[in-house]
Amino acid sequence: MQSAPLGTTGLDVTRIVAGAPRAPLPVARGVDALGEAWDQVGVRAVDVTDLAAEGETAAERFLQERQPDDAVVLAGLGGTAGPERGADHSPARISRALEAASRRLGRVDLGWLAGADAATPLPETLALLASAIEDGRLRAWGAAGVDVWRLEALLTAADREGVPRPAFVRNRMNLLERGDERDLMPLAVGEGLGVLPRNPFASGRLTDRHVAAEEAAERAAAAGAPRTTATDPALPALLVLRDLARDRDTSTAALALAWLAGHASDPRPVVAATSQAVWETVHAALELDVDDELRERMSSVR
Repeated sequence: MQSAPLGTTGLDVTRIVAGAPRAPLPVARGVDALGEAWDQVGVRAVDVTDLAAEGETAAERFLQERQPDDAVVLAGLGGTAGPERGADHSPARISRALEAASRRLGRVDLGWLAGADAATPLPETLALLASAIEDGRLRAWGAAGVDVWRLEALLTAADREGVPRPAFVRNRMNLLERGDERDLMPLAVGEGLGVLPRNPFASGRLTDRHVAAEEAAERAAAAGAPRTTATDPALPALLVLRDLARDRDTSTAALALAWLAGHASDPRPVVAATSQAVWETVHAALELDVDDELRERMSSVR
């Protein structure tokens, strides 16, 4: 799999990033899923969100056993602090996360902070990140789950403090969740930031299984059977996407991932490593030729 520079991180990252498996998936199965990503697809980047998990995790066992020198390790560094404060981006919390990453993963190359912390002054957070980059604990940092206003605030504050800016954004983005396309993505790309879209299959909605289940439920409802769940409001769009996929002898999930991977923002989608089937979908997506006409048809589906 090809690698290319990710924003201003100074690192080459493969076209797909493996989202490290988490509980309740057994650790052994998670390790196998990461191995399939490495061996069958050529992924060389792993994104870890469970640094504070109790017990061994799939990511730490995989990295300790395989010790891949060419892997790029990403990890979430902040914590949650409740509805009023939001996130915990305090220097103490980030320092503990960096220590955990070093101990459990061997290192962390790219760290990301999700949301915003209403209690910690932003200069304190930025100073800790700058110190971690200066002493080699971190190569670069990024923002996750942010809107355009938050990203602008982070960029402005970093420039004002004279410290490293966020080098990438890590947000939800897929064919059904495209709110960032209008404002946040143009800002990120214009500022040279890398883009790491997560949840490329919209929590399973962009899959043939989901579309078939919705169709079956609608037929049953038309025949008089009560629906136990609400109809997916995107069902008309999903049916169009499934038909487009069938015309190309592929799956809805593969087509959706191909659209995302070929986005103008040059993203590196984060795909959850859960099974071999996921990597078969990734492989199919990377083999697809999404020309301008197909991309336009897919992008027009709402």
